[in-house]
Amino acid sequence: MRLLIVEDELGIALAIEDVAIDAGFEIAGIAGNMSEALDLGAEADIAIIDVRLGDGLTGPSIARALFSGFGLGVVYFTVNPGPIENPKGRPVVTKPTSPERIADALYMAAKNARARTHRVASGPTFH
Repeated sequence: MRLLIVEDELGIALAIEDVAIDAGFEIAGIAGNMSEALDLGAEADIAIIDVRLGDGLTGPSIARALFSGFGLGVVYFTVNPGPIENPKGRPVVTKPTSPERIADALYMAAKNARARTHRVASGPTFH
């Protein structure tokens, strides 16, 4: 499973990268803003996204764009989860955190992404 890290603080991005690699993920790239995230979106299966980047509260917009444009599973990463509109029930990791919490959230997003891909590949279901 390939992970896109959307984080504007390089030290934090590299720490997430270390945790993700130790947890068995491949790194698709590190992006610090919307443009970079969209450029790398096709290379990833899931993304961990800081909610407040250097240009403001842009994480939720990036999450919506990556989900709708590329079908990426999303994990939010934030100090304050209050501003997140999260109708899809995406995992939220609050800072400060532990490597285990990050890995657990990434596993959850990966599991959801695989389930979504399986449903799409097997055709529509009707209820």
